[in-house]
Amino acid sequence: MKTAKKTSIKKQTFLWSGYDRRSIKTNGVIEAINIDLAKAQIERNGIKISKIKKQPIELFPQRIKEAEITLLARQLATMAHAGVPIIRALDTIMESSKNTSFKKLLIQIKQSVESGNSFSDTLKMYPKYFDKLFCSLCAAGEESGTLDVMLDRVASHRESVQSIKKKVKKALTYPVMVIGVAIIVTWVLLNYAVPAFADIFISSGTKLPAITKVTIDISEFSQKYWWILVVIVVAIIVLFKVAKKRYPKVQVWIDYTLLKVPVLGKVIQKSSLARFARTLETTSSAGMPLLEALTTVANATGNSRYEKATLFIRDEVSKGRTMLHAASETHVFPGLMLQMISVGEESGQVEEMLANIAKIYEEDVDVLVTNLSSALEPIIMIILGCIVGFLVVSMYVPMFNLGEAL
Repeated sequence: MKTAKKTSIKKQTFLWSGYDRRSIKTNGVIEAINIDLAKAQIERNGIKISKIKKQPIELFPQRIKEAEITLLARQLATMAHAGVPIIRALDTIMESSKNTSFKKLLIQIKQSVESGNSFSDTLKMYPKYFDKLFCSLCAAGEESGTLDVMLDRVASHRESVQSIKKKVKKALTYPVMVIGVAIIVTWVLLNYAVPAFADIFISSGTKLPAITKVTIDISEFSQKYWWILVVIVVAIIVLFKVAKKRYPKVQVWIDYTLLKVPVLGKVIQKSSLARFARTLETTSSAGMPLLEALTTVANATGNSRYEKATLFIRDEVSKGRTMLHAASETHVFPGLMLQMISVGEESGQVEEMLANIAKIYEEDVDVLVTNLSSALEPIIMIILGCIVGFLVVSMYVPMFNLGEAL
């Protein structure tokens, strides 16, 4: 006997506006199989619908940013602390958001909770947006009746991690921008200034020095084959991104290489240590078992070397060894950090000590980013000056010869 195949009916998204029981104008977004079921669902909540329509298909849907998930945690924590039910809190956040993709995510979370699933189990359905730490702390909060406290810890942790990420990004952005400007300036000179001078030299019959001939040859190549250079650059970027996704060892190589870069490597090292300490402090204070906490910490370090070291610690702890002894064998954690953890274990104040460690390394990242920007600025300006200077000199040497001939 053949079994009938189950067909999944795709839900549609509808935008609506209307008035609640107090005759206050309101609006929102809802997912349903068709418009009639959408209307029925809205009216069950005491809303008198004035307008409802299917949401237009977006060619370029908005991306849900990490900052939006962090803000969601902070807003939910604040409202939960004030005694606002989770469904009502989601509705309130939904109304204030302008990101349609984020609204759709909130609708799906709300409908799952309304259908009887717990809030933490619902979040686990969306691992792209809610990591293990987020879900685990929410589950602990629901079990203990302290969801507001756990959401506050999630929000605080994410805010700290995002602050570190911004600082590292800042350290990388400035040199990239200056290099970009240098490339644009060089391209403009090669494609517009140099050809104009070359025409003058050729028409005058002036003998060109080697430096000028090289510059003119580069200029002609740039004008004729610029598109090849663009294709090569785009191909390298695409291949690099594909390789990172398909071959995890590529990302490992990048992470290890970046740690060896002067100053920048220190920024990444300190930020990874800060994230390690901050995440371990958050999970410990929430009462998460150590092995589970270390798995979460490994995913949060942001660097393959520290992720591998943390997983080694977890495996050694599972064999009965202490975290401190296992950490000392990885050779990636500084002696000061290990000593502070040791003092924390002896005094029974591990969480406070981890918070202090995180604060120390976060402050170190601040100082290093400032120093990196200060150190790179003159170096990049010298390089840019040399490039522009070479082009200018190569064009002006024949001008002097031309003046002597006249």
